[in-house]
Amino acid sequence: MVEAPSPLPHQNDTYEFCIILPPRINSAGIWENLAYPSTMLTYSLPLLEMQIVMIFVSSHLIYAILKPLGITLFASQIIAGLFLGPPIMGKLNAFRNIFYRREFGVEMIDAVSVFGFTLFIFLTGVKMDVKMAFNSTKKSVVIGIISLLSPIVVGIVLHKTFNEHKRMNDVIKTERIVGTLIESTTSFSVIACVLTELKIINSELGRLALSSASVGDLSTLFLVQIISLSQDWATSPLLALQRVLVAFLFITVLFFVFRPMMFWIIKKTPEGEPIEEVYIVAILMVAIGCAIFTHWTQQAPLIGAFLFGLAVPDGPPLGSTLINKFECFVNGIFLAVYITASAMRVNPRKMVSNPPRVKFSIISFFLTFLAKFISCFIASFVSFMPFRDSLAFGLIMSSKGVVELAYFTTFRDNWVISEATFSVAVFAILVNATVIPLLVRFLYDPVSRKYAGYKRRNLMHLKPDAELRVLACIHWPENVSAMIDLLDLTCPMKESPNVIYALHLIELM
Repeated sequence: MVEAPSPLPHQNDTYEFCIILPPRINSAGIWENLAYPSTMLTYSLPLLEMQIVMIFVSSHLIYAILKPLGITLFASQIIAGLFLGPPIMGKLNAFRNIFYRREFGVEMIDAVSVFGFTLFIFLTGVKMDVKMAFNSTKKSVVIGIISLLSPIVVGIVLHKTFNEHKRMNDVIKTERIVGTLIESTTSFSVIACVLTELKIINSELGRLALSSASVGDLSTLFLVQIISLSQDWATSPLLALQRVLVAFLFITVLFFVFRPMMFWIIKKTPEGEPIEEVYIVAILMVAIGCAIFTHWTQQAPLIGAFLFGLAVPDGPPLGSTLINKFECFVNGIFLAVYITASAMRVNPRKMVSNPPRVKFSIISFFLTFLAKFISCFIASFVSFMPFRDSLAFGLIMSSKGVVELAYFTTFRDNWVISEATFSVAVFAILVNATVIPLLVRFLYDPVSRKYAGYKRRNLMHLKPDAELRVLACIHWPENVSAMIDLLDLTCPMKESPNVIYALHLIELM
């Protein structure tokens, strides 16, 4: 119940909200009120479960329909969010009672989705090898930095061009700067998801893209911190120094206290045995605690979870165990809820009501995309990469995904960017996530060229006195004796010897 008394003398409205304490969480099921089974939806937990089920079913149903066309799961989840949003399904009373209840509607699903996205960012940090960025080749470093700077330069030029004709207020300037920075990012997790979806993550092109994306991701993090510190310094130099000190201590504790502790856990675990559950739960709780700590220091909570993920030793047994235990649940449930709930915020009416912002946003998103694509294409083509591969590489490095969607959603919720700009950004991300995978599949086919160099290299074309080169793959020690017996059957001689390349197979985690 909401009561709205008459305004006070100073024209301030006072609203009284009546809430139930303790909150209604668990229901007695449909048997609680047979005449009105929907009564169970007045409890928070059944309502949350109903929201998750509807999001999961709608997104996967749309994906099943669009998958033969080459549409990715991420794009299908955005389409599901647009379908479930206020312009379409939100007009139905029954649907509004599920997602837009006055007591706990969108706020509850938003809280759950943000928690899940924090875990996703933590797992991204776990999968990311920091040494990959620091040990990258010169080509990867150049491409990673160019992919960040070129859209920023184009965004600045575009901002100056539009600023000449009309004096803008600080709100619009901030919105345009934020939009340019988001469009300039090159997210490691987004690139990895695109490469996994295209099944080329272990190809030569995929490895170069991951290496360049890791450089671009860390460069973006560094640039954002520099901009934030410069703003704090302009406000209060003492506050800026305090935040630098806190950030330095936080990173020091992560990499010189928690990381050695996790190596101790690995050393304590017997070889071949899984990590104990108590350690897994403790690491997960510390990740959530790091997110809370960075939020308490007025930084983005995702930064804390991501940095702690970087401190976790990647690969088996610890990093791979965390990924195996949580990735399926986080990506399959929480991430889908976050993407769909973010897309449900889109309001096409705001786009029509604010044409100037929409016009600038469309031009800005298109030109920054071209700047990133052309710069990455030229940098790779100059490095003697084939023309079609360079085009595919430029498209991959220009991909947008859940990280950019999260940035726009956060700034929209904090009223940094308008609803019109947010709506345009979501549609731009949807077009990007739909078109780029289709074009990359057309341009880059690793299967057709996989064995191109081995067409006439077989037993039939060997010279009589040539050596026989054999790749002996061994998984377990028990395979060695059987492999030796098999090699003896080839009857190697001095005139035609065998050359054995022994490869110890280890599961890639």
